[in-house]
Amino acid sequence: MALVEEKKFIQRLRDKDRTAFQQLVREYKDPILNVCYGYLKDVDDAEDLTQEVFTEVYKTISNFKEEASLFTWMYRIAVSRSLDELKKRRSLKRAAYFEKRVRSEAADLEMSQTASDLPDPEEELYKKQQQIFIQDSLNQLAETQRTAFVLSQQDGLSYKEIADIMEKSLSSIESLVHRSKQNLRKIMEDNYENYF
Repeated sequence: MALVEEKKFIQRLRDKDRTAFQQLVREYKDPILNVCYGYLKDVDDAEDLTQEVFTEVYKTISNFKEEASLFTWMYRIAVSRSLDELKKRRSLKRAAYFEKRVRSEAADLEMSQTASDLPDPEEELYKKQQQIFIQDSLNQLAETQRTAFVLSQQDGLSYKEIADIMEKSLSSIESLVHRSKQNLRKIMEDNYENYF
């Protein structure tokens, strides 16, 4: 969106123009959903959080200072909300969280498949174990490293976009991503045997 066009669009949002808000949701729903899913790894939770992000945008658009693009501002909100949600999850006992998730996925799998087309249980267990291993490893990174890594490697954002979102210098982001890769590799090497 061109700068002049974006300024007009933002003003329409501030004026609580429903059509403008609907356009905002249509245009940015998928990218914001992807950000939330990148952190939460659960479609339903990511969809709920995406709705919360748009609700916050609607309520706080008058506070938007336009120092960054509208998308960057929304992205910041999505990252912040996702990190808050992860902190809440960490306060739960890890075992209870994984047990609930595995039970839910097993029930979904059981309902959606017949006995004849069930996947190889060993292969499914290995894939699930891999996902848990990767997520646990990511969770051991420092928050700023994890955020920079996810935005770079999973969301495919440029270092410049990440710098805008995290409100840090470009060189700081380059350093964070580099350190996150090094630390993640070490964490995974150190913990591999605990999972497989």
